[in-house]
Amino acid sequence: MDICIKCKGGLFSAVSHCPYCGHAVAGAAKPATAVRPPLPPVPVPVPVAPPVAPKPPPVPVTPAPAPKAPPKPAQPQPRPQAAPKPVPAPAPAPAAEVPPSPPRKWLRWVGGLAVLAFVVVYMNGKPGGKNDAACNDAIDSGLKLVANGSLDGARQKLATAKNVCTGKSSAKADDLQAAIGKAGAASGGCQRGVRAIERAIDGHQLQSAASGIAALDVDCAGASSVASLRKQLARQQAAAASVLVGVRQALDGKDAAAARNGIARLEAIDREAAELPQLKADVQALSAVAAPAPVSAPAPLETAPARSVSTEPAPARVVERSAVAERRPLETSPVDSGAAMRSEMAQSFLRDAERSLLEGKFDAAKTYLESARRVDPGNARIDNLSRRIRERERQVLQTETTIN
Repeated sequence: MDICIKCKGGLFSAVSHCPYCGHAVAGAAKPATAVRPPLPPVPVPVPVAPPVAPKPPPVPVTPAPAPKAPPKPAQPQPRPQAAPKPVPAPAPAPAAEVPPSPPRKWLRWVGGLAVLAFVVVYMNGKPGGKNDAACNDAIDSGLKLVANGSLDGARQKLATAKNVCTGKSSAKADDLQAAIGKAGAASGGCQRGVRAIERAIDGHQLQSAASGIAALDVDCAGASSVASLRKQLARQQAAAASVLVGVRQALDGKDAAAARNGIARLEAIDREAAELPQLKADVQALSAVAAPAPVSAPAPLETAPARSVSTEPAPARVVERSAVAERRPLETSPVDSGAAMRSEMAQSFLRDAERSLLEGKFDAAKTYLESARRVDPGNARIDNLSRRIRERERQVLQTETTIN
């Protein structure tokens, strides 16, 4: 049973108008067929809101009792109006398709190189395998040749090993080179050369010693004994150069005696010095120029008028004495080249050694001390100065060790 909305009268059948008040009854007419609205244009996708819940139907109010209408024939009740189906939310527009990127060519190159490397490794075994085998063969052959005394063949194997030994294997080539060097230093030819150099240095023949060191082969020249001889030769050469400078200064100062002493010292250090002949000639020329000068002085006295001045003969005797005094050292020069000259040379070497000691040049001081010992072995100052040099050198070494 329906109820009229206006008069609240009960309606027992489906009528279009209320029989009591004439008001149109809602829902009596057939519902219009739902027409799907046209699809709107595709909007930008937005989040869909949840559907709104339907409102609850109005609660019926019990109307006042009204007079009952005469019953009418029952009519079939219309089917309830179906609720319209909810319109589905429009699907979002598909994103624009990104065109595929062109294929990368460098990937092809990388793949090709990888395949090529695999082929090379497969054909040659593991990387560096052939080089390692060649390196080991060269090293083994070189060591065998060294043991047999064939150093030339060992050097050829060493050159081959340096070309094929790479990475960690290069240490094997260094070991072979060290073995060749030791064998060369221990050879008979190297030992004979070292002894010849020692004799030349002890005999004050520095030029011969230098030539002997230069003539040694590579293996022998790297020996520790040769390195010690090379240092000793350098000290002797430095001392000879210092004495040579003193001789030239004496010649420039017209001091023939100092120049002769310097030449004697130079001969005591290096008898083969190339400057010795020229220095001796310069000293002789300087002595020859200085000696005749006083003799020519009496010549003007002969031309002077006799008895003109009573004091004229006195200067002549003075000049004659001075001439004799100048000639006397030349006559006694063999005596000066003996013990007196050796003692003077030793004193000069000792002074140079003391100066080098004060400057901290211990090697030069030892060289000068050795020269003084050769010239005058009985000099008492030599041992004292040698002890001072050793003590000073030990003090310096202790100081450096403490600082480090």
